[in-house]
Amino acid sequence: MNPEPAVQTGPTASGGRQAPGRRPAPRGRLGRFLAAPALAPIVLVIAALLVGIVHVPQHKTLSPIDEYTYIDYLSKVPTEGYVHRGEQTGSYARTQLGCRGLRLLAPSPDDRCQVSVAADNGRFPFGGRTSADIYSPAYFMVTWTLAQPLTWFGVGLTDAGRAVGALWLAAAAVLLYLSLRRLKVAALPAFGTGLLIIGSLPAYWSNTYISTDATALPAGALMLYLAVRLDLKGKGVVWFALASAFVTLLKVQNLAAVAAAALFLLLRAGIAAYRERPSRWGWIGRGFRDPRALSAIIGVVAGVVAQLLWLGLRTATAVGPSPDMGAVPPLSITQLLSQAGLFLGGASAGVGDTGTVLRAPGLLIQLVTTWLAIAGTIGLLIVSRWGRRRAAIALGVFIAVIVSAPLLTIATYVTLGTYPFPLPSRYGISLLPLTLGCAALLLPRRPVPGALLGAAGVVVFLASMVVPAG
Repeated sequence: MNPEPAVQTGPTASGGRQAPGRRPAPRGRLGRFLAAPALAPIVLVIAALLVGIVHVPQHKTLSPIDEYTYIDYLSKVPTEGYVHRGEQTGSYARTQLGCRGLRLLAPSPDDRCQVSVAADNGRFPFGGRTSADIYSPAYFMVTWTLAQPLTWFGVGLTDAGRAVGALWLAAAAVLLYLSLRRLKVAALPAFGTGLLIIGSLPAYWSNTYISTDATALPAGALMLYLAVRLDLKGKGVVWFALASAFVTLLKVQNLAAVAAAALFLLLRAGIAAYRERPSRWGWIGRGFRDPRALSAIIGVVAGVVAQLLWLGLRTATAVGPSPDMGAVPPLSITQLLSQAGLFLGGASAGVGDTGTVLRAPGLLIQLVTTWLAIAGTIGLLIVSRWGRRRAAIALGVFIAVIVSAPLLTIATYVTLGTYPFPLPSRYGISLLPLTLGCAALLLPRRPVPGALLGAAGVVVFLASMVVPAG
């Protein structure tokens, strides 16, 4: 068990302040080396950039996870801003699919590489219509803008857009590291957890291709960082709401991370109010007046409203019907219950069960990250002392990983009239920084456990450098 220090930071139940607790003094040369304020974040940024530098040039084919439609969306940012429902994909994306092929499914180039053949709608999925219209332009606008300097030096838009994924990944690792350091995790295990994120299979499949999933890891790390900051200092209500809306516009499935962070804040507010309850039930109203509870509620509402506004604009500017995604079974309680807990271990796989495709390195990465995510979340929930900050984090994350998949299915069905079946486990990627963060919080504050987590991060990162090219 990793008990919290007796002196903590953040707002007290009476609204005052407590003196900030000290971080544990780093032990060993490596710990002291990484504890330098900017050093570990810089190393994590370099490691994330290496992921892009190594893998992007090796990707000869397109990702089977909708990269074809994402490339189309990205190419239309400067001319259209966003793609419209019912819109046909453009010649650039179609020729990219024909010239490069589709990884795992149809890896060989074909005659669709010719512009004249690419004009035939019948040669493409959904009769040539885009399926990426459900996404707001937030991810694509950011990615297109950051990709421009590379295109000035002759890099194609597809490869430039893929390279930007390393920047999203660097943000995730740094934000997770800073969150753990605020929670008094020593430098070495916090650094190792950042490397686990960088070397994970979700990072490989999402951050080295053009994919809206590239935003999931930074979304989870950002919401954790802001929630911890708000709990410790009582500041950042507006930032939490803005971030919730932003990450949801990047991809609606990022709402899972918003929910986990909001649950943590609600638990912290409720516990503080209960300890100072003026009467048997008076703590409930007191809890909802706590800035943390208000932030949690406003954040979730902001995310939902932002997504609803986008869906309203999407409907108002449609140029045709949505593509037929195929028949799905009727939505039932059984279907929803079968999805409970899908994201606890499944999110670490990235794109379904692809560890075998990536051979020994992929299997090793999936085994380590999945085991740490599950053991960390459940273990922290079991051993943490009730009422402490770490117990609230564990319970909030655990509830989120159990209910997020069914709730996302319901939300998709209500807004779009259909739902993905089977639900992809990658929709829970935004929770991976929080589940791995639980593993770091579970460790005792002793050198050996911290060194083991740091070593696990290094091993996973090095394994990610040698996964087979595709």
